[in-house]
Amino acid sequence: HTRPITAYDGMLQVPLILRQPGRIPEETTSDILVSTYDLMPTVLSYLDLGEEMPKEPESPGRDFSGALSGEPIPWKNEVFYEFENTRAIRTDEWKYIERTPYGPDELYHVSEDPGEETNLIHHLDRRETGKELRARLHEFFDRYADPRYDLWKGGGSKTKLLVFDAKVVEPPFERRQ
Repeated sequence: HTRPITAYDGMLQVPLILRQPGRIPEETTSDILVSTYDLMPTVLSYLDLGEEMPKEPESPGRDFSGALSGEPIPWKNEVFYEFENTRAIRTDEWKYIERTPYGPDELYHVSEDPGEETNLIHHLDRRETGKELRARLHEFFDRYADPRYDLWKGGGSKTKLLVFDAKVVEPPFERRQ
């Protein structure tokens, strides 16, 4: 899963199947977006050990145990992804992908283009959508990224797999340094 470095749903979407007869109703399904960050708080809460969730370092993980019995989730349905020089935010409707230092960045209307075939990053009518998703992406990683490995802020590569072989393109809107 490390070559090429991408953030496409075909690589990232993995079914999560949980089963416990008598506790999780049969045929319960959900389309919520969850990440590995969410597994620890969910399992701890499910086992009635939610208070055991470590306070430091702060985790972006969310408890989705209520969804196991069909309850709605109390948060925006979005997930964040990071691998080396690639970060992404995925919502029900959109996906924004950013690569440091120079791109290429990508924007997909995944509810209309589930195959992520049409990159809308340079479409002027999608500029505000891209800016808003970019701001949310940076807000998340500004809060949770380990500075030692935050390539956006001068950190180093954690896996040492980083390659910058992408074509350098001008970003469609001002990028933070």
